[in-house]
Amino acid sequence: MKLPSIRTIVLIGLALRLVAAFYSRGYAMHDDHFVIEDGPYQWFLPDHGGWFHRTEPPGHSVVYPSILYAILSTCMNVGITDPQSQMLVMRILHALFATLAIPLAAAIARRVGSERSAQFAALLVAVFWVFPFMSVRNLIEMMSIPPLMAGVFLVLRRASTRDLVLAGLAFAAAFMFRYHTAIIPATMVVVLAWQRQWRVASLLTAACLMSVALTQGVIDLAVWGSFMAAPISYVKSNLAGMNDYTSGPFYQYVVLIIGILIPPLSLVLLWRVITDNRPVLRWEVLMPIAVFVLAHSLIANKQERFILPIVPLLLVAVAVAWVDRPSNVMRTSLWTRGAWTFFWVANSVLLILFTFSYSKRSRVEALTYLSHQPNMDRVAVIGDNIQAPSFYLYPRLPLITVSSDTTSETWTRLATFHPSHVVFFDLASRDAFMQRTEMVVGRPLRHCTDIEPGLLDATLHTLNPSGNKNQTSVVYSVEK
Repeated sequence: MKLPSIRTIVLIGLALRLVAAFYSRGYAMHDDHFVIEDGPYQWFLPDHGGWFHRTEPPGHSVVYPSILYAILSTCMNVGITDPQSQMLVMRILHALFATLAIPLAAAIARRVGSERSAQFAALLVAVFWVFPFMSVRNLIEMMSIPPLMAGVFLVLRRASTRDLVLAGLAFAAAFMFRYHTAIIPATMVVVLAWQRQWRVASLLTAACLMSVALTQGVIDLAVWGSFMAAPISYVKSNLAGMNDYTSGPFYQYVVLIIGILIPPLSLVLLWRVITDNRPVLRWEVLMPIAVFVLAHSLIANKQERFILPIVPLLLVAVAVAWVDRPSNVMRTSLWTRGAWTFFWVANSVLLILFTFSYSKRSRVEALTYLSHQPNMDRVAVIGDNIQAPSFYLYPRLPLITVSSDTTSETWTRLATFHPSHVVFFDLASRDAFMQRTEMVVGRPLRHCTDIEPGLLDATLHTLNPSGNKNQTSVVYSVEK
């Protein structure tokens, strides 16, 4: 198969990510909105929403929320006040940043393989089905990918001390987004020491430690008054709450990787990677990936997004192992060609589905709808153990969330809140809750609109109703 030039591949990947920026609105999961986006949103309040007045610093670094705050501030200064428009700007910027992973994938592949494997690695990262969708989300896992890959490339090249110093800075940047990425340079240091490259291992260790101290350490000291306060808080909170998570099986991430690489071809590709004997590929690329997966397999909290930072590196290893290995029966067989055909068809279908999906549409659009309604001054959101993405309610107005558990004290708050509008999120027994709400607020409700979930949310809800509560949102106004 004739592959496009890397420049063309980068443009294809950029185009897909920009399409996602325009069409894949909303948020994917809890963390990319409420943990990351909601922080800088709160900073516009007079008391910063209490964000900086805590007994314990938050576990996540202040760096990424600060970047988002700067973006939001710039938008407001140039007159972009609509939340949907602000998020479009943010998604476009994330798409541009995420595109850096494509030439970096080619650069890493070129260090351990051939120019053709570099082209193939770039192509896989550019068009891999989940990347455009995830690249425009506010996810620390996705933000850590470009600096993480830059660090790996610089260590593989290590033409001078300067490369190792820059690698330390790159790994520190990845660390500030996602602490777990420290596993990658730590494993590379161990591998280099095992290979008796003492000078390189020592310089890389010093560069990483110094860079982290001068970035994350100094920032925490300035913001929280304590050196490395955020990572320490993160470790402490996870150790204290380790029993609060539902522990998946040890092999969960292995199964996940096999699944996202699209079986049955994924089994063939992973086997070729594992059995590739080239030292650089095996020890300096594959070993850090394996240790990263192993470390995450040992902890109780296993979420799919945690594995995202190493997926591009794994695609690089797959490309090199597939393209540069000598031809054999497995590679040229009719079965393998059929598996590749299935891979590209499935990848294309999933790519289209995800890239054009409006995630959490029913929740986001409910508040966007209310933002354009006259006489809207107080909003009550009633749902089953969910949070309302209040960022999309503009202008900022009082909003409360009420539990679907009618014995909850939130219903007492509703009685004195006097909402102008009520939104039901993901409630099966709508009529019963409407009657209950009318009784509590003392006024009848008038139906305004139903907002259906997007195609992806509806599909995921059909496949797993208990795990994906993305049903229709219903908006009512309270009669005066």
